[in-house]
Amino acid sequence: MKSFTTLRNLFGTLTQNTSTTNLTLGDQLLNDAHKYLLQKYFNNEFTSTDLTEAQVQAYPLPANYSKMKTVTVTTGDLQWTLDEILSRKDWDRLNVFPLYSDIPKNYFIYNGEVNIWPIPSSADNLITYNYKIRVPDLTFADYTTGTVTMTSGSRTVAGSGSSWLANYITSAGSVANLNLWLRPTAPIGDNNWYQVESIASATALTLNNIYPITNTTQAGASYTIGQMPVLYEDFHDLIVYRALVRYFSTIVDNPQKAKSFQQMYDEGIGLMTSYLGSKTVAVNLRGQINMLNPNVFQQNIG
Repeated sequence: MKSFTTLRNLFGTLTQNTSTTNLTLGDQLLNDAHKYLLQKYFNNEFTSTDLTEAQVQAYPLPANYSKMKTVTVTTGDLQWTLDEILSRKDWDRLNVFPLYSDIPKNYFIYNGEVNIWPIPSSADNLITYNYKIRVPDLTFADYTTGTVTMTSGSRTVAGSGSSWLANYITSAGSVANLNLWLRPTAPIGDNNWYQVESIASATALTLNNIYPITNTTQAGASYTIGQMPVLYEDFHDLIVYRALVRYFSTIVDNPQKAKSFQQMYDEGIGLMTSYLGSKTVAVNLRGQINMLNPNVFQQNIG
């Protein structure tokens, strides 16, 4: 995995310009590349829920909604998957007169709301939205202040000398939308990344999954919290390569470098497409990636 800080530093190294101005430009190019890739690959999926209200048709979209995949309504032991209506004309035809039922059939997204037809006749039936989220910009630098204690079989992490709450959010709660990961550093830690679910205070956070019971409790480990791209972890370099293609095509006129990074990007896309299979949308296969050391690569091109 490569955190935002790692990607930013790599951009500076490969452009051979680590000035603040250039790295700030790189931040924008990296975020543009990240979001572009997520238009093709569906790994920024999320689920949220709501409850029906009796004789209420419209329900607010989730705050971080980008594109709906499925809407289901659970009535008792039955789960109904709704068909989407795509035009206002077709939706209005369905709603010539009010029809109420706890057996839903269609949904229509309009004006920031999900509308259900027939109109739910009962309250408290579960609505489940499966959708692509709007991905926030990568902005958080790696955080390494203090030490951590991670307990075998527990999701709770205790910090010492840390200021997690002030660094990431203003009040205790979920940080799932930030995609933060924590790595306790060897030799005390196991050097693996663990996703952070929520932050409770300056010195307490909760992981998405338990710290493995096969690991011993680790106290006083140095650590890194990094903000990670939502893109699949084995392909984080593609964000940098795409940013560098734009950089050497439009900002610094160097066609040779632009072409070289384009080749590396295309080969990486081919490998990711093969790896993900049905998770892709209209992406051409390009072959196997050329596993180059980017630092060696930078030295070899003039």
